[in-house]
Amino acid sequence: MELQQTDQQLPIGSLRIGLFTDTYAPQVNGVSISLQLVSEGLKNRGHQVTIFAPRFPGYKDSSESNVMRLPSLKYLNNPPIYVAVLGTPRSTWSLTRRHFDVLHAHSPLSVGLLAYLTASTKRLPLIYTYHTSITDYTHYVKFIGGTSVLKYAAGWFSSASTNLGDQIVVPSPKFQRLLLEQKVNRPINVIPNGIDLTSFKAAKNAASLRNRLGIKSDAPILLTVGRMDPEKRLDFIVDAFELLSKRIPNAHLVFAGDGSARAGLEIKVDGTSVKDRIHFLGMVNRAELPDIFHDATVFLSASTTEVHPISVIEAIASGKPLVAVADEAFEGMIENDLNGYTVPLNLQTFADTVADLLADREKLERFGKHSMMLSEKYSIEGQVRLLEKLYLEAILQNWRGNFFQRMISNNMNNMNKIPRRINRIIRTEIGRMMPGKKKK
Repeated sequence: MELQQTDQQLPIGSLRIGLFTDTYAPQVNGVSISLQLVSEGLKNRGHQVTIFAPRFPGYKDSSESNVMRLPSLKYLNNPPIYVAVLGTPRSTWSLTRRHFDVLHAHSPLSVGLLAYLTASTKRLPLIYTYHTSITDYTHYVKFIGGTSVLKYAAGWFSSASTNLGDQIVVPSPKFQRLLLEQKVNRPINVIPNGIDLTSFKAAKNAASLRNRLGIKSDAPILLTVGRMDPEKRLDFIVDAFELLSKRIPNAHLVFAGDGSARAGLEIKVDGTSVKDRIHFLGMVNRAELPDIFHDATVFLSASTTEVHPISVIEAIASGKPLVAVADEAFEGMIENDLNGYTVPLNLQTFADTVADLLADREKLERFGKHSMMLSEKYSIEGQVRLLEKLYLEAILQNWRGNFFQRMISNNMNNMNKIPRRINRIIRTEIGRMMPGKKKK
């Protein structure tokens, strides 16, 4: 939709923020969910947020969502993925004339390029969040996906596109290390993903999942939540479930989500001896997720391509023990023998670890409590405050850099061109950080 940008007076300390993404609602994935939470959190703090995302045919944003949809082309069918087209030079120029204080790109692709062009044209600070390891997803590229040449090119593109940002945000130390290995030379800030913790602390409709699937109250439920795509290794979880079922014959496995691997996985499950105890929920309304998590016994993951998975934060906020294939992405979320286990990519080891945990009721309870304690550091409020601080620092740094450029070319005559509202924001924030003087 076409948004009407105005020059209305905003509260002191309020920022105009542009968020640019190649994936957004109605798509359901970690980036989309994270952006929706961040956007709402920033608006609750008094900021004006505009989201730029590809148009999704048949989907209409609410009038309060402040989403600008860009012309798009369909790239994949299952799940449907649309790639933004930047449009004519005239339409792109009209975008760059809109007023923002800071831009934040969440993708290196077409919409991310638009963020860079806008930032360059208007001399605005550009923040870039590195959500996905591009080299892990080259198999999605048609015809040449997965080749060594493409992987090399993806590594180069990952580094080059990331270096376009003035400040880089990564959700986990795993990606900070990855970017340093790729020779990214911009400042890298680790800001973990956050969620609304309160909504996952308790179930609104206890036993709703068990009642829906006809699972008895004493039967353990193993749960996975998220996109059902090849890199998630959900076939590994099915194979491990077959093994552990020999020890825990009343256990059930539940998949919540959808994706390109679902059809093949359902065919695989139909050929197993445990097909009656494996359930596919499909896409789940986000409001129902807390009830699903609370009915589960243990959360499972076999993916090693995660960054800082929202679903794992939701699991620990719900007080769930976890078993996952070892990956640096779970650093700080899974602590071995305290709230779960990270194990090698080995079927028997994975199956035995889950079975041993299910057999120890005291450990399940103790692990669940520790999970809830660990989740406290992943609130959306904390994430938004850190982003807000980074935005203000980037604005100050940007104006300082531009100021020295203007000093050289204009003998300091352009100092007065710094917008008064930005001055007030910076002065206000500095004032908050400085101890006040008592009046005599």
